[in-house]
Order: sequence, then structure tokens, then C-alpha cells
Amino acid sequence: MGKSLSLLVFLALIILTVECDQEKPLDQGILVSTDWLQNQLNDPSLVVLQAGTEEGYDTLHIPGARLILPGDFVVSNDSIRNELPDPDSIVHMLRKAGVNKDSRIVLCYENERLISRTARVFLTLAHAGLADRTFVLNGGLPAWKEEERETSDLRPSLSVGNLEVLAPVEVLISTSDLERERWSPEVVVIDARRDDEYHGTPASGEEEAEGGHIEGAYFLPYENSFMDEKPYLFKSDAELEKLFREAGMDPGRTTVVYCGSGIRASVSYLTASHLGYPVLLYDGSYQEWDRLDLPLTGPVIHPAEPDLPDDKE
Repeated sequence: MGKSLSLLVFLALIILTVECDQEKPLDQGILVSTDWLQNQLNDPSLVVLQAGTEEGYDTLHIPGARLILPGDFVVSNDSIRNELPDPDSIVHMLRKAGVNKDSRIVLCYENERLISRTARVFLTLAHAGLADRTFVLNGGLPAWKEEERETSDLRPSLSVGNLEVLAPVEVLISTSDLERERWSPEVVVIDARRDDEYHGTPASGEEEAEGGHIEGAYFLPYENSFMDEKPYLFKSDAELEKLFREAGMDPGRTTVVYCGSGIRASVSYLTASHLGYPVLLYDGSYQEWDRLDLPLTGPVIHPAEPDLPDDKE
């Protein structure tokens, strides 16, 4: 009888441990629901950062949310429009928003148009070593408002946070590395742009053909990650997984995503990270590849597998 009771207690402890583990925020993945956030709002370690505009934030935001301007999280130079700030600059901006070294961060996009910019902020925070404590509210402020959850127009009082600079994490791939690795069986390259951009414009009359995609790249527009009827909401994990598989992605291979200048593909980076796929962003994207006159492919139909040149097999 004593042994039976001990066994029951042991099993009960296992069940309790599993249930507790299932409630841990880090088990939710990167994309979190409005219900999850509602249940976490009273946690003092949670910091909601609304990626938006001064006007939009002052009109409406989740109670306690702090404002960040997505444009502050990219830098530009003469040849490339969007690049990563250095980790010191990232941490400085987060400290100003009251982020501490023990904070968990939830990014909330102000509207549908700012999804890709918010995903870019996530990439930037991942580069600063904060991916394991950063989440993105699926649906953002539009979903929060649609469900008639509490909002505010008051700015919370803030004190400067004590977040520390961490070792940077590699989230990008260089042009030279992509040129060398793009035919590797361990790598799959995904173009996240629109259909017309991927296929390019065929020659017509006196007009020369232009555009196209990086030679060997597959096609998965970043917009395909969202629900048709509610384009501010990401699709279910099962649907996203199906899209990835159909586009040639595999959790056993490193996915390289790119777009025009590195913003839209940040959504693909976020989605892949949420599903646990190893992923890198080619930040120079099409604009840099084309400027350097590297190999492009014009109009094609989805290949089952890219044809390897004889010397690349």
C-alpha cells in the first residue's frame, strides 16, 4: 500500500511539473496570443513595446506599453538602406524605454503596415542577444482592439532601465558567404518579395527583361504568413509549417531569407525563428546582389530543386 501511494504521489508530481512547464511563457513560442499577454500584464518583469508613431501611441495603446519608433532600429549608409545598429545603441534605446536586465519584452505593432518594421525590431533585438526574452504579439494592437480589451492614452511613468550589453548574435549572412554557400545542400535560399518581383519583367518589344531573383532561390512571399481575412494575424503554426515545407525549407537546413532591402524578409526571419528553424537574413538583399551584378534568374516556375551548375555539385 505504501509503495502504491508513493507511486501515485510520484505520478502526481510529474503531472504537476508538466502542467507548470506548459504555463511557462517561454513555452509559448515567439508569437504570443492576446490571451497570453492579458494574463501576463501584471508581471512587473514584462515590458510591452508598441512599435508605432507618437500620434498613434498617444491616441491608443495597451495599458503600460511604452513607445518605440521602428526607424530608430535601422541605420542606412550610401549604398544600403537598412542595416543593424551596433548592440550598444540597441541597449541604449531599450534602457530609455525602461527595459531591465531581467525584463521580458513583448513587441506590439501599432497597425498592419508596421508588421514588417516590428519584425525588423525583433531581428535587431535578436542580434543584441535578446531573442530568448523577446516575444511578438500576434495580431498586434489591431487584434487587441478588435477583442475590446482595455486600452489607454496615458503614458506610463518610466525610469531608465538597467539592461546590460550582451554578446552579439549572428543573424545575418554576408554577400560573399551567400555567394559561396547558396548551392550547399545545407542551405536553402528564400525570396520573400512579391510574385512580380521574384519573377521579374520579361522582355517586351524594345524593353529589356529586368528583375528576377537570386539564382537558386525559392519563392515564399512574406504576406503568405498572414490570414486572408485578417491580414494582421499570423496563420497557425501548422499552416506556417506547411508553407515552409512547400517552399523547400527544412529544419535540418539553414534558411537564408531576403527581400528588396532587408525589411520584409524580417517577417520571414521572425516566422522561421518562431517555428524553430535555423535562419539568417541576407541584409543587402536584392538591391545589393543586383548592384554587384551577381547571378540572377529571370522568369521561372517553382523548381522542385534548383539545378546545380556542373561545377557546383
